[in-house]
Amino acid sequence: MLLAALSDGQKAGIAGMGAAFMIFALVSSFVIPRRMPDFPGKRGVWPYVGVVVTFFVAMMAVVVFVGKEKSEAKAAAPPPPTSPQPPAPPGPKGNPAAGKAVFTANGCAACHTFKPAGANGTLGPDLDNLAADAKTANRGSLAQYTHESIVDPNAYVVPKCPSGPCVKGTMPQNFGKKLSKQQLADLVAFLTAGS
Repeated sequence: MLLAALSDGQKAGIAGMGAAFMIFALVSSFVIPRRMPDFPGKRGVWPYVGVVVTFFVAMMAVVVFVGKEKSEAKAAAPPPPTSPQPPAPPGPKGNPAAGKAVFTANGCAACHTFKPAGANGTLGPDLDNLAADAKTANRGSLAQYTHESIVDPNAYVVPKCPSGPCVKGTMPQNFGKKLSKQQLADLVAFLTAGS
């Protein structure tokens, strides 16, 4: 399994070191003893042991460091985004004061907590945490995330609501059609004004 994950360069490095170790072992076991029957002899034992230990340490170092190289590079790479970024919210510039009226008129306070609106709902996400939720979702700017959450609420569902886990499909799915572009822009402006 590990071998399949290695690059060609990593495989070549490990194979090269292994081949050098094997050639040394074969030469010192078969070729040199034929020419020098008392090899390594009393004087040559410690130099021979030193060469063997050096080969062993080099082989282990190659296996540990070359084999680990790819996983370290992978760990250092930034994580991929959770999903594609939504397009920028279309439409006109929003008016936060008008957005408060849209928030109130569409019953948003029944489900969401949002201090600027005096809302204390617990069924949907706490909108006082909108900026933090947008950052966690990684779906574009705060305005993009907010717009998407209104017109396509199931694209990303905040994991925790004040009353427990947020449930996909709880938020009405028709605000993208029910509200005009100006109303959407106003609502987004109201929800993001303090962030």
